[in-house]
Amino acid sequence: MGARLKRPALALSVALAIAIILSYAYSAVFVYYPINVSLQPVSPPIIFSPGSNANQNDLGGGGNPYASNTIGVSTGLQGTVLSLTLHPTFQHNYYYSLSLIVNNDGKAYYITLRVKQAANLPSGSVARLLVYNAPSGGDEVADVSLLSTGDTATAQIPAGGVWRIDVYIYIPEGNTLPSQTSAEVQLIYSTETGVTPPSVPP
Repeated sequence: MGARLKRPALALSVALAIAIILSYAYSAVFVYYPINVSLQPVSPPIIFSPGSNANQNDLGGGGNPYASNTIGVSTGLQGTVLSLTLHPTFQHNYYYSLSLIVNNDGKAYYITLRVKQAANLPSGSVARLLVYNAPSGGDEVADVSLLSTGDTATAQIPAGGVWRIDVYIYIPEGNTLPSQTSAEVQLIYSTETGVTPPSVPP
């Protein structure tokens, strides 16, 4: 009989302990410090500009001159977006001077090219985005495979510098050509080097 009387007392003690713990948990103090974030947007120092072969005749189009394909190049309203639409075929295809990367600022910037999504071509194919340090000629700055994800090594574009973008595609015979495939590439620039660019939110 005595043992049965102890159980309600034990249950009451546990309930009281939980109530005390919860009272501490919900008795927090909140202190608010102001943080002012001031944004002063500037014109983009690095922009894309159409190259000499932008929107020129490309392969295909069914033989109809009014429906022929073009080397599609769009750089957006502010030059901060580059869209390329190309129409390669089997064997070697080289697209010269599709777009330019232009540094309009008075200081140098460090540029990284990041392939976020790779294109899908038949086995043995090659797809490379090539960047050269001049509108014509110039040393190679970057060689980016469009068939695998990842970053290129960072290179410096000087103040007032202009780089040229070419694309090289090779598709071996004996394969079925895809109707369409695409790669997603980011041009990332910074005033500093030596740090891997972070991934931005989607």
